[in-house]
Amino acid sequence: MSGSTTNNTASGTPLSSLPSIDTPGAADLVFGIFGGKGQFVPQSKIWLGAVDKQGDTVEGALSAAYTPTDPTHLVPKSYVDEQGDKIYASVTGAVGEQVTAAQTAAHSAQDAATNASNAASGAATAASTAVNAQKGNPNGIVSISANGHLMLGGLELFGVQDGHLILTLPLPTADPGISGAWWNNGGYVCISPGG
Repeated sequence: MSGSTTNNTASGTPLSSLPSIDTPGAADLVFGIFGGKGQFVPQSKIWLGAVDKQGDTVEGALSAAYTPTDPTHLVPKSYVDEQGDKIYASVTGAVGEQVTAAQTAAHSAQDAATNASNAASGAATAASTAVNAQKGNPNGIVSISANGHLMLGGLELFGVQDGHLILTLPLPTADPGISGAWWNNGGYVCISPGG
């Protein structure tokens, strides 16, 4: 028959029936188009310079020109530097604010101490002025005991009778040797004739 073609099929194992190999060995040949030519190349030559996903060592620089979006991503140095700058700025700012707040608090405490000292001094001056203003004043202020009696020199005055002051005080129990001084000999009050 003219125009007909006969195809002969060679016997053998189809590729689909070959066992699968997870990882080709370094000496295994791989068919590919290299430099425009079909050729078999050892596996080790194809992956020369490739980094194994596990247990490999990188001896040169790798580039990562993207911004990571996942914690497991590799990151470029610029990204790490940027994060470090942000952390530094944040920490520096927070520390600066704390130092400023501490300085402000210290100044406020110092001002409060100065004001308290000035107030105490002013109060003492006012009290002294008030006491001095009462001296010789018939309507001046005096100390009053818990019983409501006048206090003179720390002694309680119980009143006045016939122009004499009535008060109680402990008398010496021996003659003090001062002319006109009273003392108690245990039975009656004596007036010392003096030394």
